[in-house]
Amino acid sequence: MPRTGPPGHTPRFPAYSSRLPKGTDAFVFAQYACQARAADQAAEGTAALAELFTGAHRPDVLDRGSFVDSAGAHNVVWLAYWFDPQTYDRWQQSESVRSAWDQLPADGPVGHWREVCVIPAERNETLHTHRREDYATSGLSQYEAVDLPETPVHDYWGAARDRIDASAVEALEPALPVFEPRPAQEDDTLGRRLTVEVPGNVALIRTAQDWSASTLYREKYLADVKPVKDRGVDFLAANPDSGCIAARNLDEQSPDGSPLQRACTVAWFASIDHLLTWCRSHRTHLEIYASFFQMVSGGEGPLDVAFWHEVSVLPGGSVTTEYVNCHARTGFLPLATHHHSTVTA
Repeated sequence: MPRTGPPGHTPRFPAYSSRLPKGTDAFVFAQYACQARAADQAAEGTAALAELFTGAHRPDVLDRGSFVDSAGAHNVVWLAYWFDPQTYDRWQQSESVRSAWDQLPADGPVGHWREVCVIPAERNETLHTHRREDYATSGLSQYEAVDLPETPVHDYWGAARDRIDASAVEALEPALPVFEPRPAQEDDTLGRRLTVEVPGNVALIRTAQDWSASTLYREKYLADVKPVKDRGVDFLAANPDSGCIAARNLDEQSPDGSPLQRACTVAWFASIDHLLTWCRSHRTHLEIYASFFQMVSGGEGPLDVAFWHEVSVLPGGSVTTEYVNCHARTGFLPLATHHHSTVTA
């Protein structure tokens, strides 16, 4: 039940929480990407990584998407989930994966990056505005049960925190209370392999939209909601004083790169408080919020554009990163004092 919501709160619309597979105490979410100034170079580089995500220890869920970042570089990303962290360890320690990553060139027109987090189940939440029993989805949504549990813990500011079980007993205070990036013009990360120490209790959100099965709300969503959402994500990517370390507005794709009728945002914040402050008080998110409710208030029938999100707060030591020949505004690289050079065998 709501811990911080208004007394007697009743949500205005139904929403559902997904279930992780039975017995899952923690899971892995990993982003493996190729970055280049040209879209075709980024796509080719990412396609070369595709065969790594096969075999006995392959991910339980594998998605693909692309975005243009705040520096104008094209990034194509594999978004992978493993529901057993030990299986991920065996995958990334395998000879084929290690050698492929270690042999990536640290110079030239193409860069690569990976960001991997082990997420304790009690530090993750999900929320969906559609039961989604009729068609496949991306992310954790692919592992929902058909009969999802409806939750009253939504439709009020701060509900995302309440849906994170650990928030009942932990303050989730950030190790990085203020995010101050280094000057964006510094590109001394090019031609290098760098890892970044990620501070504890950073917040990760993946929020997604799927209009592939929509017949009632597709046009309204694409005309009135999606452009507002995209502007909000662009604001976060360009304004680190919001506490957003990185924001990526991805168009989702099939494994071969063909466009899909769905999109997602992946964003890192210095803390869940920074994320929630933007949600409840900044005009860019309030505009997203208003456009959504204007769409659903039309009374055309049940909402058939699917929305869902996954929010996690990551304990110290649970996020690992590596950037190979990437520009200085990539991911956690703006945390200049946390850089370490990587030497491969």
